[in-house]
Amino acid sequence: MANKRFKRLGNASFFGDLLYRRAVPVGHFLRQLERVINWQVISERLIRLYVGQAEEGRPPYDPVVILKMLLLAYLYGLSERQTEAYVNDSLSAKYFLGLAVDEPAPDHSTMTASKRRIVERGNDVCLQALLQETLKQAQQQGVQFGRMQVVDSTHTTART
Repeated sequence: MANKRFKRLGNASFFGDLLYRRAVPVGHFLRQLERVINWQVISERLIRLYVGQAEEGRPPYDPVVILKMLLLAYLYGLSERQTEAYVNDSLSAKYFLGLAVDEPAPDHSTMTASKRRIVERGNDVCLQALLQETLKQAQQQGVQFGRMQVVDSTHTTART
């Protein structure tokens, strides 16, 4: 992938990594996911689906950035529009994507186009299988998944 050119993310931010180090805990789920997955291998698989394979035209987002957004949508049950809004509002999600604190997320139409590209050109590589493979890799590295249930209640003593 020597000649690949991707849109540069996270550079020239006034805040640098300082805010992420302070605001996103070391044990945060998305920090763990970022650390244990071999995103480079996935990027190399996905870039083959791009016309010009990031060697011609305007630099695209690294396909891993879009896959990570699709993964967030998959994990949290969000639409593309909701995912864009979530990333724009979440420091942990921006960290996960490699965005600067003050950098906007790729828009929902970019996600939709990338998802279509993966499904149509991927042949035997189905989007669902790719997302599940990523999650399986994380589980094998010790990242735990589950559901969280929050109950808000007040205990009172009733007269009988």
